[in-house]
Amino acid sequence: MMMRWVKSLIVGVVIFSLSNLVMKAQDPQFAQYYNNPSYLNPAMTGLDDDIYFGLNYRSQWKSLDLPFEIAQLSLIYPLMERGSQFKHRGGLGVSVYRETAGESENFKTASFTLSAAYNLFLKDDASQMISVGLQGGVINKQIDFNNLRWGSQYNPFIGFDSNITPSLDLDNQTVTFPVIHAGVVWYFDPGRKRFQSNMSGFIGFAVSNINQPNESVLSDQNGESLLPRLYKAHGGINLSLSQNFSISPNILFMSQHATEQINAGMYFTYQVSGRRRGPQTKVQVGTWYRFEDAFIISLGVTSNNLGLAFSYDFNNSTLRSFTGGQGALEASISYRITKGKGLKRFSTPLL
Repeated sequence: MMMRWVKSLIVGVVIFSLSNLVMKAQDPQFAQYYNNPSYLNPAMTGLDDDIYFGLNYRSQWKSLDLPFEIAQLSLIYPLMERGSQFKHRGGLGVSVYRETAGESENFKTASFTLSAAYNLFLKDDASQMISVGLQGGVINKQIDFNNLRWGSQYNPFIGFDSNITPSLDLDNQTVTFPVIHAGVVWYFDPGRKRFQSNMSGFIGFAVSNINQPNESVLSDQNGESLLPRLYKAHGGINLSLSQNFSISPNILFMSQHATEQINAGMYFTYQVSGRRRGPQTKVQVGTWYRFEDAFIISLGVTSNNLGLAFSYDFNNSTLRSFTGGQGALEASISYRITKGKGLKRFSTPLL
């Protein structure tokens, strides 16, 4: 009974924190961040040559009686210029996600954004280009104070007592606010059109929540809970060691409200069937480390059109004592419709 009450108290504290009474909220994050291209950086909306559909799901903290789940759906439509050959001018994107936290889904967040990107070619053969992206939309946050357990409801003889009225009486709250994000990516691939590239790379920078909207779900906060800007810097290279095997070391650095996070790791890709220009099937294994937080492993299988990927976070921080050593599970599925024929696909570890 005591352990149950302690867990419930932790749940209440975390949910209450999410409502910004104690701390400012942070944007949701994915382990498979390159499978969320427009969410990672709006400029990546302009780099996929195919019509792209992506669905991502992440679940964590179930062992803490505080399940955290997020599902995201994204669509990217490339913009091509017809002429003597296709020229990739940019892209348009739509992204929707829904996030829930709490044993009874007490805290909910939903987002809808539209993005657009334009490509600037630094060389006529498209071996180097810069993509500039802008994204805007709305976020809705709701907090349900029903079913939460408060310290004032603790009876020293029987533990939690639902018949005790909480000393803090709060109504359910909701808030909707606009958000603006922007980003830029520099991409190079000397063999992009010759299909003979042994190395390609990219460096990107993005800023989320440029307008710093008021995200408080409590009406009496008087604008004190501004959603802090999130800065992201990411980059990597893709090295073809043979016709069938390649490696992709990558890194992501994020900073938001005096909190920093670094993800570093590598994908190993093996082409098990198909020719360079024809149908291909690839298997991809990834190993990652999120500094001072978790080790991540991933496994994916891709064809020319369909991609499936799974990853798991092995937590190694102090939170491990509360989660029982359990981490986070993440899954993604993507589907592509070829649009830009004659172009080598932008080379990232997209699954």
